[in-house]
Amino acid sequence: MMTDMEEAEARELQLQIEKRDSKEVEFDFKVAVKKLAEGFLNQYQEQWEQTEKKLDEVKNKQETLLDQMQTENKKLQNVFDDVKLNETFQMIKVSQGKLILMKKEMASIHERTFRLKKRASRLQQIIQKEALNREQQREQELRREQELIGKPVIS
Repeated sequence: MMTDMEEAEARELQLQIEKRDSKEVEFDFKVAVKKLAEGFLNQYQEQWEQTEKKLDEVKNKQETLLDQMQTENKKLQNVFDDVKLNETFQMIKVSQGKLILMKKEMASIHERTFRLKKRASRLQQIIQKEALNREQQREQELRREQELIGKPVIS
């Protein structure tokens, strides 16, 4: 049988062997994990880089568009803030309303003028007919008078 010393040495030796085996297993496991991770990353690295480039492009385009929109918004705000421009637009609206009223009034005046001219023309025709009738009546009366007076006999 083994003595206590030998047993202690055997245990110590056994512990050392177990530690070394567990370190080797642990070391092998770490190496395997590292290699698997590298393989996985290598397999998808190109796709990720392309995706990253595309995302950067999209981000840059969005930033450009955002800057442009902010610039346009500032321009629009400046235009809306311009008091003189707003006053001019108000004056244009008022003038446009007046113009519409004037057009309506002119159309009404034109219509009334047309009707008055037509009426004046009819009245003129009536007056001319009456004058013609009077002239004809006077001529008839003169002829009658002439007939009544008789014609002088020329000998």
